[in-house]
Amino acid sequence: MAFAPPGIPVGAPYCGYCGYALANLNDASRCPECGRPLVEVLVRKTAAFNTVRAVRIRSEVTVFGLPLYHVAFGPRLEHGERFGLARGVVALGDVAVGGVAIGGSAFGVIALGGAAFGLASIGGMSVGLLGALGGCAIGGVAVGGGAVGVCASGGGAAGIVAQGGGAYGIYARGPGASGTHVIAPNRGINDPAAVEMFKSLAPIMGSAPPTGLQGIAQIAIVPLSIGFVLLILMAMLVLAFRRTPGNPYATPEQRRSMIP
Repeated sequence: MAFAPPGIPVGAPYCGYCGYALANLNDASRCPECGRPLVEVLVRKTAAFNTVRAVRIRSEVTVFGLPLYHVAFGPRLEHGERFGLARGVVALGDVAVGGVAIGGSAFGVIALGGAAFGLASIGGMSVGLLGALGGCAIGGVAVGGGAVGVCASGGGAAGIVAQGGGAYGIYARGPGASGTHVIAPNRGINDPAAVEMFKSLAPIMGSAPPTGLQGIAQIAIVPLSIGFVLLILMAMLVLAFRRTPGNPYATPEQRRSMIP
């Protein structure tokens, strides 16, 4: 549902799909703007919408043509923006795309969000080429309630090397583990090849399957460390680039303005 566009008074009807004002259209059956039936899209503006405010802040410093930082939250229907889309070396927004991306949906080298996609990512749904941490995690080193990766650890885990309550892999460890080489002490299974593999991967996978917050935190150190290293490398890259001519930082007036 669209947020009410500016200028519509409280209580006035508008289209919940495109934001078109529907006052004085008593005989109409469809929205004149998007053509959808009024019975499906008619909404009246409430006082709560008065608190919704779009935020757009962007740095004048650029790296590879991207602003050093970009913040974009909230809809700007008058500009055709139904949500804030931030693009920058550091991006924060409803949808964020950049080197370090933080938002409802985040796409970046380092991504943090409800849905996060990047080289190293943390989120409810997390996909990371090198490391992923989240409720559902997919990545090189994946840690989560459900984890899939080269090395996977979680309540349910699948990978070349996997550990958890239910784990499946070439090398698997845990109470419900299954695979080619398995360690499941509760079932009397202790494959020597699996023992050797998990011993060699102890710095990454830990000495035993994670249990409780302490165990999960131990395994989570790996994707978090990957993200931290990438963050340092990006900071060094930014410092290596020259600033664009003129004032390198946006003024307070620019920060308050609607910069596209």
